[in-house]
Amino acid sequence: MTPCAAGRPDRRWRLQTAATNIAAMAMKFSEFSFRPEIMRALEEVGYRDCTPIQEKTMGPVMEGHDLTGMAETGSGKTAAFLLPILEKLQAGGDDPRAVVIAPTRELAQQVAGEAERLARHLDVRVVCVYGGTGLGEQKNLLLAGVDLVVGTPGRLIDFARQTYLRLSKVRWLVLDEADRMLDMGFIRDMEYVMSKAPMSRQTLLFSATFPQEVRDLSAQFMHEPVHVEVESPSLTARNITQFAFMVGGMPDKIRCLKELLRKEKPEQALIFVATRERTAEVADMLRRSGEAVASISSLLSQVNRERVIQSFREGRTRILVGTDVAGRGLDISGITHVFNFDVPHDPNDYVHRVGRTGRAGRTGRALTLVSPQDRPYLKAVEAHLGIQQMERGEGSGAETGGETDRDRSPRRGRGGGVGRRPSSGGRGRSGGGRGRPGGGNQRRGGTRGSSSRGGRSSGSGSGSGGSGSSGGSASR
Repeated sequence: MTPCAAGRPDRRWRLQTAATNIAAMAMKFSEFSFRPEIMRALEEVGYRDCTPIQEKTMGPVMEGHDLTGMAETGSGKTAAFLLPILEKLQAGGDDPRAVVIAPTRELAQQVAGEAERLARHLDVRVVCVYGGTGLGEQKNLLLAGVDLVVGTPGRLIDFARQTYLRLSKVRWLVLDEADRMLDMGFIRDMEYVMSKAPMSRQTLLFSATFPQEVRDLSAQFMHEPVHVEVESPSLTARNITQFAFMVGGMPDKIRCLKELLRKEKPEQALIFVATRERTAEVADMLRRSGEAVASISSLLSQVNRERVIQSFREGRTRILVGTDVAGRGLDISGITHVFNFDVPHDPNDYVHRVGRTGRAGRTGRALTLVSPQDRPYLKAVEAHLGIQQMERGEGSGAETGGETDRDRSPRRGRGGGVGRRPSSGGRGRSGGGRGRPGGGNQRRGGTRGSSSRGGRSSGSGSGSGGSGSSGGSASR
């Protein structure tokens, strides 16, 4: 933990004591003495015990410190920064006192929704702004007066430059999932927003990982921040069982995926693929097999995108296919399975994918299909997780579709690494003993993936049977 800012109370002893005793007994929200309206809302939404990130974060934030927090989505960090802000926020002005910047429109909507739930008995006006839709309605909401704004970087800049959003009175500025915003090319946008807010503001930065770029950002725009880090002994939660299935080329992957869906019978599943073209292909193949599947795409209108996500959230759609950008903003506690149809090139993306399941104390399963071309990326993931080898699903290996010496010979007639038909169908099974979670010693680093500005992968999707493509939900 970094030293406290000059002139501020030094409460490091209390924070360290709390961190030591987290495993023994979680603090309760009532110990923070929030105002009655907030306590009433907490009781109504069922929040009683603090999560580790809430316990370690809310005290320093309420004391006025800048803060950097390292925690995954789903750890409770949204309430960790919203509650202290709502406790001190004086509503009723024309311009916002608090601004939260999020990388995707889905995450922005979720944060805004949580703010509305926690402020239901306050007079706080929350406005959510994001791209992919017209400016008119959002502009009118801003002009009517706002206390807390949640938005994606580009749309915040659009309104700031047109003077519909004035940042001169901002007291709290929150960067949520800062590492993802940097990966998506939002660095200049974030810098612009921060440069327009007063120097006297309190800045809170949350990130699932802390690469050097995030550290540089905090050093540039924050004043002696307290650093809070909440991680499991492994980068992925202990309640998530992970398997890797060695398969052949694309036909073998599809057969294995269908077989796993049949055997696993997931209540709700996310399937991650590498490209928008593959999103549509996988969704169509599963749909022809009778699965209730939808896909999400940045080319969908905002109304249709929200319809797809709502259908999945309510359980009417059992399977959702998308790319990393789509999955990053999804916070749905009922996801029981994550399938990595393609191994991500960036190990950090694997951690984020797997983190979509096993949420809110539930168990989850993550199953990864590994073609010969994917094997170097699987090794990078294993190194990032600090494990020698991820548990192999039953039936994995060369005899069921994995690469053999013969497979490495030049192939004719088919591109894309599609080889001969495996003799036994290449179907992995997750049955048998439940494998150990892919945990181990904590390691950071790994290669960083690259993406275009704003994550604008494109495609089409539908929640009612239409074909879809990559989950680009990042938005200006």
